[in-house]
Amino acid sequence: MTSYSSASSTPSGGRGISSNVILLALAGLFALLLAQQIAAGWLALGERINIPRTDFNLTEILVMVIAGVWGLFTLFSALTLPDRDTGIRTYFDDNGPMPSGLRYIAVNFGLLGGICLLIAVQVLTGWLPLGERVNILRSNLNVVEWGTILGCVLWAGLALRTALGFFNRERPAWSWGQWMLLLMVLGGLILLMSGIFDIPDTIGRGVSVLANLSTLLLLIAPGVLIVLSCLAMYRHLTNDYGDVRTTKAISGTLAERARARDVRSRRVPAAQAIRNRLAASPGAGAIIGFVALFMFFSVASDFFLQGNSLAGALTNNITRGIVAIGVTMLMISGEFDLSVGSVLGIGGLTFLGLITGQFPRGITPLDPFLALIVTLLLCGFLGFINGFLLVRTGIPSFIVTLATLLMYRGLPLTVIVGGQTIRYVDFSNQPPVVAINRFVVMAIIALGLVALAFVGRALLSGQWSGIQKRRSGYAEDTGDFKALALGASTLNFIVTSVIFAALAIALVLSLVDQIGLLGQSPNLLVSFFDLANGRIANIGPLEIPREINLRLGVIWWMILVIIFQFILTQTRYGNATYAVGGNAGAARAQGINVNRVRITNYIILAMLVGVASIIDASRLQSIDALRGTGLELEVIAATVIGGALLTGGYGSIIGALLGVFIFGMMQTGLVLIGIDARLFDAVIGLIILLAVVINNWSRRIRT
Repeated sequence: MTSYSSASSTPSGGRGISSNVILLALAGLFALLLAQQIAAGWLALGERINIPRTDFNLTEILVMVIAGVWGLFTLFSALTLPDRDTGIRTYFDDNGPMPSGLRYIAVNFGLLGGICLLIAVQVLTGWLPLGERVNILRSNLNVVEWGTILGCVLWAGLALRTALGFFNRERPAWSWGQWMLLLMVLGGLILLMSGIFDIPDTIGRGVSVLANLSTLLLLIAPGVLIVLSCLAMYRHLTNDYGDVRTTKAISGTLAERARARDVRSRRVPAAQAIRNRLAASPGAGAIIGFVALFMFFSVASDFFLQGNSLAGALTNNITRGIVAIGVTMLMISGEFDLSVGSVLGIGGLTFLGLITGQFPRGITPLDPFLALIVTLLLCGFLGFINGFLLVRTGIPSFIVTLATLLMYRGLPLTVIVGGQTIRYVDFSNQPPVVAINRFVVMAIIALGLVALAFVGRALLSGQWSGIQKRRSGYAEDTGDFKALALGASTLNFIVTSVIFAALAIALVLSLVDQIGLLGQSPNLLVSFFDLANGRIANIGPLEIPREINLRLGVIWWMILVIIFQFILTQTRYGNATYAVGGNAGAARAQGINVNRVRITNYIILAMLVGVASIIDASRLQSIDALRGTGLELEVIAATVIGGALLTGGYGSIIGALLGVFIFGMMQTGLVLIGIDARLFDAVIGLIILLAVVINNWSRRIRT
């Protein structure tokens, strides 16, 4: 008979189980305390208008009974847990008796499913209104309520199915339960943070918290109970979890021996699976930081998730985001550039000077498109100078670009003297209008339709093939999440199809509109400033409120992210960039022109800075001599947060995008929660340090 051993070491009883017992005991005592506070009349729930505290309403009775029974059951489970081994593996693999800890977990999943269904029914029948319900009948459900109903029904179905799987000895339930408990721990932490942030407003600022313990208990009790109990259940459920491995590598079957050597097929706990996935990502620190900060500010401020706050966080970081793309490419190739801030100032000065006739002085104002081309060429030439000096002199890029930072900054300081600001409105009362032939517009739309059809066909064909492959191998698939994977693949195919269909319809309607307007005017007249970075007033039929300052520059930024992510990951040039930064000597041995790659990346970065300067100038319609000062450190910081190494060979465009998003969230979030804006740089420095530590940790795990 083949013998088996666990892939992951099982804790030797004592420490792991004792920690779970402590967590369960604390959760049980906390639940009993909550029930006692309600029974004593100190904690009123529900609508308590003109009702004495001794007269319990239905909400209080239900919460009191559920908290009391659940608390006693939790304490009983905590007392019986250390008396026997977990036995979960024996229960699933050898039809052993259900351990007390697993029984406790299964009952809790059943209780969770019942509570979620009860909440869904209460919202559906109008007894539990959510959101702003001013002058709205309870029978008219709003978007928040429909979302709550669907979410509760889905979560109830998963919880009840998992509980049934535990009782039916279905091994996939062992994996489902872990992921659900981990998500519930995360939800409990969010709920706990929300309660903590509500303490000053609920109890009152300057009021002693000790004098309002019942209110404090009401605010933090749900989060504490969920975190303690779910964490204990998760730890207990993963105590003996791990895929078995055959020890008879010689006498076992060919499939058993292959599976024993294949570490990718091993089942690992949910938390370990997340760590493994993050370790495979260059921007693990950015991913963790982005999720953590987004959750924190969402809970800390009621205004953070509003449209104007999110739009402001995006709009204010367009320049950083576009420049960070080029900085990432350059840093992956092993170099970096300190002169990007000065190049931004020159680019903005050149563009505004050309369209106003002020720089160079005495010239005729140029067409904005021609000024755009000249600006990009000039910025690209400045980038070429950086790269040429680097490869010809062999001086480190830090010294070369530090010198050019000062040299390039001298031009705006010379042209714009005395702290003046060149403003477009001082030279013209009308914005620079460009005339675009409608045939050109129609050709662009038609080209977009062709590109959309090409990409959509390839993408949807691949997704449909994946669905068919999963369906054909469904019976032989031994994975724990095969049903979820098939459902997610099908849903992804449907959503992607809807998105591509909507985009195609929008392009066709735009093409029809342009054809209809062709007889009225042969040209489309539009302000260049609006085209480059104007406010987006509507998305299709959806009108965006005036207070939401979402700019067209965000769209150009995202387009550039997609383009350069494709270049970096799907082209030979992207592979060459990684090779040059990883090992320049090995790259030369493979026939890669290392110097050409470095100079090209300097030119790409400088031209992206030129694009950012034009978008920046189109929004502000002015330029001063110090524009872009300090930008170099900000974008390098965002790129480092995104996972790029200063030594080269490592990084991603998506990671840099997340790094810039973190900047935007910090700028908006710190203001909304009332923290002094002067602490922004200190907090960013701390985030950089943490992100680098996390990225180094993920690289060690991967290697």
